[in-house]
Amino acid sequence: MTRTWPEDWEARKRGAECWFCGSQVGTPFFVGSAADAHLERHPIARGHAVVVFRDRHVADLTSLTTGEVAAYWRDVHFVARTIERVFAPCHINYHLLGNSVPHLHVHVVPRYLDDPAPGRPLPWEPHAVAQSEWDRQVQLLTEVAGALSINAP
Repeated sequence: MTRTWPEDWEARKRGAECWFCGSQVGTPFFVGSAADAHLERHPIARGHAVVVFRDRHVADLTSLTTGEVAAYWRDVHFVARTIERVFAPCHINYHLLGNSVPHLHVHVVPRYLDDPAPGRPLPWEPHAVAQSEWDRQVQLLTEVAGALSINAP
């Protein structure tokens, strides 16, 4: 067998130099019971967010307890509802990968009627968003998440 994964893969899975365990991702627009949500700085679609498991390094969903799984997916669900309210997509994709950053996170990717890949996954082609527009979107997401939290059933 010829190894194709990076030499430091096992160390990354244990949390060595983890991007999400550090402070690199910034302030979340939503803090849930198990996860934080961040608007992507270089999204593949308008409103693309990442929901990151919080409190300890976890490389895979299988490392969570049943209760943690339920809490995590409730947070992902809440973030998706928030994105629906702010961006009004026609569909949402959920990417649970961890192929480059092995810390449990889900990319919540809104889809729109005019996107370039109807019926298929979007190509992973991130694009920069102007700081003022990104700030505006984060503010909207924060406000809507706060309103949904207050009025949640």
